[in-house]
This record gives sequence, structure tokens and C-alpha cells, in this order.
Amino acid sequence: MQNSNDFNQQDYDESDDDWDLDLDDDFDLDQDDSEDDIDYLIEDLADDAPFDELDDDELLASAGASEPPMIRLERVLTALITQPGQLDPHDIFALSDLSREGAAAVRAKWTAIPVERRRGLVHQMVELAEEDLDIHLSQFLRIALRDEDARVREAAVKGLWEEIAPDLIGEFVQLLKHDPDRDVRAAAAQVLGPYILAGELDELDASLAMRVENALLSILENPDEDLQVQCRALESIAYSGEIGVRQLIEDAYYAPDDEMRVSALVAMGRSADVRWRGLVRAELQNPSMEMRCQAAIASGELEAKVALPDLLMLLSDPEQQVRMATIFALGRIGGKDAVDALQTVMIGDDAEEAAAAELALEEMSFYADPDAVSLFDERLDEDADWDDDPLDDWYDNDDLDLGNYEE
Repeated sequence: MQNSNDFNQQDYDESDDDWDLDLDDDFDLDQDDSEDDIDYLIEDLADDAPFDELDDDELLASAGASEPPMIRLERVLTALITQPGQLDPHDIFALSDLSREGAAAVRAKWTAIPVERRRGLVHQMVELAEEDLDIHLSQFLRIALRDEDARVREAAVKGLWEEIAPDLIGEFVQLLKHDPDRDVRAAAAQVLGPYILAGELDELDASLAMRVENALLSILENPDEDLQVQCRALESIAYSGEIGVRQLIEDAYYAPDDEMRVSALVAMGRSADVRWRGLVRAELQNPSMEMRCQAAIASGELEAKVALPDLLMLLSDPEQQVRMATIFALGRIGGKDAVDALQTVMIGDDAEEAAAAELALEEMSFYADPDAVSLFDERLDEDADWDDDPLDDWYDNDDLDLGNYEE
């Protein structure tokens, strides 16, 4: 596997997807700039008045609405290239919701921006977009996807995880299969999961969903692929309703690698397959913090009511990550005991857990709504091709005693 510094854009150009990218070489990039010499360019918005406290006129003025968009964008790009100081936070909007002309301008000058600045800019923009719905990064992050720096590419992939866009499938598949950096491939495997789910919900063309599934399968079947990438691929393909995925999850659960076993629990929760409830419940007692945490989350996602007593005990787990996962699970499972437990957490001393408990109670009201759509049909589908599986009787018993972990 070649080093990430040897990444060649031509590798993408040779694929059947159009990865042709023209970049302006008029600017020289000084690769010797160190992190100490480069300031991050965006001030913390916490020091400014929240946008929701401004009226419309003030908001437009603060965003520089009087300045022509392209002139403003060119000014911001010039500042990113030539000025080491901080960027005015309101100039962020120049990179939001780029037009075709604006995207071309950014693409032409992107590589002239020092690499540390590109890294900081993408991370900061993604963080701000999560807090401000008026910031739209779709076009901006598509440019960053093709950056020569692996950390920029990785951040761009993660920033696009909420966007289900058919035109991105080809780019993500190419990154998954051919990117020289392991973390970029893992991020691509992870971001493809929602596309599988969209296909299951008939929100994505079946042929596109199948392309994503085949790409993930190729990773899982490649013995030379990195374990981290395979783990993310398993977690993503778990959304598929194909029967063969069940065997992939079972094989991962019995794998010798702890990381793969943790991913198997993640996959069980995402599978919407109630047959995993027994195994998930058993792992709530696992000595491993990661296993207990994912088992709790999976119990909630599978709405495993029989796991409620075990989950109530985990509210006293020494690891906060496990307690937070348990709070989530209780909100999904519901019931009087879960409500009482969450209300107790809400008046406790831990502010983070109290906020999580409040959110869990809100979610519980949704899942308890008789008009809400449930992912689970507790009956086995008589037409499903499961009848010949000798393990069915074993999987169907939620109350099966799978033993205890010795302390």
C-alpha cells in the first residue's frame, strides 16, 4: 500500500467515474510552513452574539450581504492564501452554499491555501455547520474530497455523512477502494451506511444501493484490507436486509479481534433483527467497556425489553460512556421502570447525564406513540427464507440464559 503522501489524482482519473479535476497552479504552496507559524483562521463564534438574537437586517449586514458574493469570495480566498491572521467569522458565509461559479473559484485556488489552513478550515466549517443550519457545505466539501492531503479528505468525508446524494456514491466508492490512507477508507466505509439504509427504505434507487453493498462486501472479503476499514464496512452493511448479512455479523461476533467483535454488536443493533436480542443482552455483562457500551446501544435499537433489568444495573456502571449508552437504550425501550430511572438521572449531579436523560424521555414519548412506525415485527415472516436455519429456535428465545462473565 502506498504512502498517503504519494496520493496521485490520476489514480481516480483512470476509474470509470469522472474524477477529472482542474486546479490553478498560479499559486505556490510552501510546504515548509509549520503549525506554529499558521494561525487558525476562524474566531470562536461564542464571542459573538448568537444569530438568533439578531433581527433580519442585522443578520444580513453582519454576513456582509451588501458586498457582491463573488467579490467577497475572492477576497476571502486571497486572505486564506496570503494573510496569516484570523478570518472574520462572518466571512464563513462566503464558503457556504457555493454557486457553480463560486465552486470553480474555490477549486482554482484551493491548493494554494497552506495545508494546515485547509485542515483547520474544513474541521471548523463542519463544526459550525452542525450548529448553524444556515451554513451549507455540500459544494465546499466536494472540493475538499479531492484534496492531496489525507486529513483534509477524511474530514470532508465525515462532513458529508448526513447528505444522501446519488452523485457522491461514485466518489465514496472510489475512496473506499483506492485511497492510500486507511483512515480515509474507513471514513468512506462509514459514510456509505446511510445509503444502504436509504435503499432499504426505498429512498434510494435499488441499483445504487446494490452498488454500495457490493463495494462494502468487497472490503469484507479482502483478507489484506485493514481491520479498521473492515469494521466500518460491517457496521454499514448491517443496514441491509439481505439474509447473507446475518452470517457476516455472526462471523464477526466470533472473530478473534476485539475490535471486530465490538463492530458485530454495532451491526446487530443496526440490523433491526430481533434474533440478536439474546446475544446483545448477554454482552451487557462483558468485562470490556466497549462491549458493554455497544451492547447497551444495541439493546435500545432492538427494543429488547427483556434486557431492562440488566440495563437498570448499568446505570451504576463505573464508566460514564456505558451509563450514557444505557440512558439512550432506556429511552428506546420505555416502560414505567425506565421512566422512573431516567427521571432519577435527571435530578442527579451529572449535568451531561441529566441532559441525556431528558432527551431520552422525549424520544420515549415518540416511540410510545401508537401511531409511530415501528421497525420491528415481532412475528417471524412466514414467507421469509429462514425456515431451514437450525439456529432459528435458539435465536428466537429472548430469555435464553447465555451464562455470566466471571469477575
